[in-house]
Amino acid sequence: MADCQLCGSGHPDGAICPQNRTGQRLGDKVIGPVLGIGGIAAVYSAEHPMLRRTIALKILHKRFANDRELANRFVREARETAALGHPAFVQVHDAGTTEDGCPYIEMDKLEGRELYSMRKEAGPLAPERVVPIAIQILDALVVLHARGVIHRDIKTQNIYLVPSPDGDKVKLLDLGFAKVEDELKLTSKNHILGTPFYISPEQYLDPSAVDARADLFSLGIVMFELLTGDWPYQWENKRDLLGKVMKGDLERHPMNRNPTVPTWLDAIVEKALSHKREDRFADAAEMKTALELGPPPSKSGILRRLFGG
Repeated sequence: MADCQLCGSGHPDGAICPQNRTGQRLGDKVIGPVLGIGGIAAVYSAEHPMLRRTIALKILHKRFANDRELANRFVREARETAALGHPAFVQVHDAGTTEDGCPYIEMDKLEGRELYSMRKEAGPLAPERVVPIAIQILDALVVLHARGVIHRDIKTQNIYLVPSPDGDKVKLLDLGFAKVEDELKLTSKNHILGTPFYISPEQYLDPSAVDARADLFSLGIVMFELLTGDWPYQWENKRDLLGKVMKGDLERHPMNRNPTVPTWLDAIVEKALSHKREDRFADAAEMKTALELGPPPSKSGILRRLFGG
């Protein structure tokens, strides 16, 4: 009998958690089925009577209702997501608190799939598919970082692909861990925020000192994972993993695991995964430009441009 993700307690097999909100009312909306459950919140579908469409409600778990920091993260997520106005961020319609004191965010319901489950099901993605995904993420990070906000939890579980006639459209989720730069000093040096598989070394050593290049490292991990079907670390337990994160003991070359990865793309991932942040790309715009430029022209191509033919 595993612990319930909603309440943290155990239930008999097949039992519905009493904290499941399906069927409850939130204002003029009826809460529908659970769409997903995370460590601090659950996402439900709901029918919006005024919009006349199905939306999503992200509601903090009841056991965290009195946690001021988590409540503040919810407020920050709603505020930042609503202010961004970028197509890679889900549109937020409203935010508030339930009758039993749990913060919630009301937003568009996504019809796509998150990258982690896609990767687990289908294995590595082709490089020609990974590159446009990474470019869209970087385009979103340019906007986010320009507001002085660092995401700090870039991972495949937080990246959705929404199908469209023009190809995959990226949605970057969960700004709950995001911090504006003038608030970073308030983060405890011993309080790790982010997911161990994806965090940068400096995020582990001193979360209060991270800058936008931490997001670029995390994106490098995401690209490695998508290109190879696995993470770049080899570990025995969580302590071993965190030690390797701190030391930068990881594989930086996806082409060593997947020979179909082109050399130029391998070099971009390697640079994003540099142990020292000053060795990474200067910002999201620089990394995006490198991906957009693609492979360097061959010598024969240069000669054709110089001499014609």
